Amino acid sequence: MSAPTATSTFPAGYAAVPTATLIEVYAAGASRLRAALAGLDPFEWTARPRPNKWSIVEIALHLTDSELIGTGRSRLTFAQPGKGFFTYDENGWAAAFDYQGADASAVERSLSLFEALRAYQLPIFARATAAEWTHEARHPEWGAVTLRNLLELYADHSERHIAQILENRRLLGIPVELPAILEQRLY
Repeated sequence: MSAPTATSTFPAGYAAVPTATLIEVYAAGASRLRAALAGLDPFEWTARPRPNKWSIVEIALHLTDSELIGTGRSRLTFAQPGKGFFTYDENGWAAAFDYQGADASAVERSLSLFEALRAYQLPIFARATAAEWTHEARHPEWGAVTLRNLLELYADHSERHIAQILENRRLLGIPVELPAILEQRLY
């Protein structure tokens, strides 16, 4: 579930992908997440068809908590380049906030917050100038990252986890067709 650790540079996997494409992928993330979760019942949310991997509900709630972090990081990088980011332990958050025990109303609040965070950040990405895309901050795992790198990271993040949700659904025998819109993975 987590990004690589102890690397010294941000992965270059999306360097050739146009910024406008990444913005489109980022913008589509919330509706794609809703589509990936549509029609599931609480048993299906909490099933673990992949050994030692998160359930669908854990993935969905992780996406929202990660988006909280990502929105903060993106806005900090945009407005105050040169600052550092704090770390967070995604598995610790999953346990502390009992993702697995979330009920339907908690899932809905999480999805609504994910949508709101994407809608809140999207105008900043849409208006960023060439100079602003190069604003840097310090990521705890990758060192210096730019605003563009953060767009890459969070566009990839939702797509990565949507793919995991779709795989869980497939393994549970309840597949849904939702074609990938970002074919490669950042890491």
